[in-house]
Amino acid sequence: MRKIMAVLISCALLIGMISVVSAQDLPGAEGTTSTSILVQNLSTSPGHVMVDFYNTAGTKTGTKENASLAGESSTTFDQRYASGDPGTTPFQGAAIVSADVPIGAVVQMVRTGGTAGVNSYDAYNGLRTANLTVKAPLILRGISSAGRVWNTTMAIQNTSTTAAAHVTVTFTPYPGMGNAATLNYTIPAGGTQYIAQSGQTELGTTFFGSASVVSTDQNVAVAVTSGSADGAALIAYPTFMAGSTNVYLPGAMKNIASQGDNYFTSLTIVNMGGAGDPAPIVSVLYQPETGTATGAYNVTVSTATTIDLRTDTHITSATFFGSVKLTSTNGTAIAAMLNTRADTPGGQAKFATTYGGFASGVTTAYVPYLLKYISSAGYNWSTSILVQNLDPAAGNLDIQIVYKEDPSIGTHTYTSNQTGIATSRTVDLRLDTNLTQATFYGGAKITSTNGRPFGVVVLVRGSGFTGDALSSYQGISQ
Repeated sequence: MRKIMAVLISCALLIGMISVVSAQDLPGAEGTTSTSILVQNLSTSPGHVMVDFYNTAGTKTGTKENASLAGESSTTFDQRYASGDPGTTPFQGAAIVSADVPIGAVVQMVRTGGTAGVNSYDAYNGLRTANLTVKAPLILRGISSAGRVWNTTMAIQNTSTTAAAHVTVTFTPYPGMGNAATLNYTIPAGGTQYIAQSGQTELGTTFFGSASVVSTDQNVAVAVTSGSADGAALIAYPTFMAGSTNVYLPGAMKNIASQGDNYFTSLTIVNMGGAGDPAPIVSVLYQPETGTATGAYNVTVSTATTIDLRTDTHITSATFFGSVKLTSTNGTAIAAMLNTRADTPGGQAKFATTYGGFASGVTTAYVPYLLKYISSAGYNWSTSILVQNLDPAAGNLDIQIVYKEDPSIGTHTYTSNQTGIATSRTVDLRLDTNLTQATFYGGAKITSTNGRPFGVVVLVRGSGFTGDALSSYQGISQ
């Protein structure tokens, strides 16, 4: 069967938040933005992959395809170039990626031309499923932090191409952080509703809170991006269709020095319980890869709680790198995200990236976007694969990583066995001696060889200019 819908990509091209040069760029006050869609074949058979682009009004503007994507290989549809041209210039809207084999997708965003004079990047996962209700736990308007002002933009994609979606968006501030508001939209078939919080005066001068998107008829997909007003930082925030009682997050950092900047993470835990549920009491357990921490401790999350790892006294070492396990001890559902940020020595925010946690583990995962010493846009790009053992009490995790070049570059394959992972491990492609090629662009399949469950996040890092550019995404499972 041809054209099985496999991945829904909301806000494939975001105004005010994505990429590098050329015809599909959208100008905004913060700079000019574009995207690339990276698709991986999750089967061993060749696949026919198609990307259909729809503007905000729901009109299909173009289609791109790869007629024979090799098994377990990845390919890039870059909206700036012929490989992913959405058919109009400029373009704002969404995309639906489909194939006759199981696939996964990641969207890489780039923004250029902001007043800060640097490019900004982030990535997010395409969605294989949509829902009538989607929750966005972090919405910002005019929020000042670390020397910059932050606003979010929400994009709501009607995943039906045949019928309109009737949607209510409810904005709820955290206590004392803005005004509540409820807005109604009719999104045409195949269309996308963009809501820029910078222009939402009904939220108050400043707003820090959450949003709930409820459709009465068609399933919707939601993406939220955040950017600083000068264009120096771009972040994709996760959205959730449901919470869970366990959340796992690799890549937790405290005061890690790199490129003359200070890297650290903050952890945001969100109450996803229903009306009448008690506030979740959440056990926070740090699992060091390097550094030391005390045992688990509890926090009560009324609406949302943010923990800055630099000031959390439960991390007892000056620096820390590892993972986090969160458990709701009273059964109320939670969600969580990890924000990684680089600050200058003076404390001003520079580059940042955010990803959501895992509710459960897998034994096979795919990562479509990996780089080793790839030069582009003035940066030297490489990636690290962050692997977390989700059940360390049951034993160490052993994995096998099979790297495959993008077929447009070559057919090299490399195998890396990583054994004895107690809690987490960082596989830096620059340092993985099994990846012998001097440069690499492609994807990988990651398999647990001893059946232990794991989670994966990929951190994409561009070294250059006055610091690093960052983006991140979760590994994909079937």
